[in-house]
Amino acid sequence: MKKPYILIGCIITFLCASVYANKTDKTDPIIKTVESYIKRMNALDESNSIAKVLDLYSEQYSGNTTYVNLSGAIVRKNYIKENIKTQLEDIVQDGNYSLKIKMNKVLYKSQKENAGTISALLDFESFIDSKIAEKGTILMSIIATQQKGQWKIIQNNMIRVSESKDIGDCVCHIFEKGSTQFVTELYYPAGVKYDHKFEAFRITSNQENRIVKSSGKTFVWENSSGKLILEQEELGIAKTSKQVVQLLIKKMNIETCATIIFR
Repeated sequence: MKKPYILIGCIITFLCASVYANKTDKTDPIIKTVESYIKRMNALDESNSIAKVLDLYSEQYSGNTTYVNLSGAIVRKNYIKENIKTQLEDIVQDGNYSLKIKMNKVLYKSQKENAGTISALLDFESFIDSKIAEKGTILMSIIATQQKGQWKIIQNNMIRVSESKDIGDCVCHIFEKGSTQFVTELYYPAGVKYDHKFEAFRITSNQENRIVKSSGKTFVWENSSGKLILEQEELGIAKTSKQVVQLLIKKMNIETCATIIFR
């Protein structure tokens, strides 16, 4: 008596599998193109990854990116396929940097026989030395066409909006009084805005070496070698008092600042 139930179960399973297969097979090429783009961009640390991403682009590709940073400043750039290649090479060669993208939602889609259009909202996170550097969204409007049996991205208009930043470029102003007293003002990324802080440095000397005091710490600046030392740990070499301050600012903010511009 169990056989009819087994047969019915097999039929239902077959029908479900058929429906799923048909649904998968009928996925629009423009959707598959965006999914492939996300998958391949997230795998840039794998071998031959650049070629795999570039394979999605037409030789006639043109696009533009508008970047809106935390302060609201706008940066516009135009790209052809060769520019995309250079950008990907920079990401891969910088072993400290990585980028992760995921689909948020599809806002608009139109699929024709030989062309497809899609507007999609993506979420992105970038990392420097495995620490999150930036979060934000990317609005992509892509046109893909069928070329020699393959779907290629021929145009992409992208808006990238930074919504929070925890590590990135910093700006430091140095105010000095002679060569022994310094005050610094550092602007650094802090979540959804830039914050700033002050540090004071005082340099004195004894018979053997120079002494640098800041933030409750005492550093030894050797007269002979120029080495800057904290508790037997060598931090670097500086020739001038200002170089000492710059070196310490870099060391004290290594978790926040990928680069520091001194002014």
